[in-house]
Amino acid sequence: MLLWTAPALAANTEPRQAEELPPPDPIFVSLEPIAAPIVDGGRVDGVLHLSIVIKAKSADDAAALGKNIPKLRAAALSAAIEFARLWTSRFTPVNVGRLAAMLKTSVKRADNAVDTVLIVKVSAREQ
Repeated sequence: MLLWTAPALAANTEPRQAEELPPPDPIFVSLEPIAAPIVDGGRVDGVLHLSIVIKAKSADDAAALGKNIPKLRAAALSAAIEFARLWTSRFTPVNVGRLAAMLKTSVKRADNAVDTVLIVKVSAREQ
């Protein structure tokens, strides 16, 4: 019987320093996740879930936007509901470009300090 022994591999036992994350950029304001119903043929067929971050034109504008979050969220929710009604099905991929354009238009109308709307997460699925 032939036994082969490999040299023992040294385990990585050196302590590692935790990497420090950079501070969040002050021009970004995140909103709570939004859920909009997908209506098809007069019945709720699914839910459009999305998480968005609003980019302000400057850090000062972002501070002002932080005080105006309910109004921004209402504008984003109304755009998401309209998008879900017209362009969403739980059986097809979400057109993120069209959704972003609708969100940006609606949210900018609510507050002119908004530069753009970034979609962080999106899905359309059954309830």
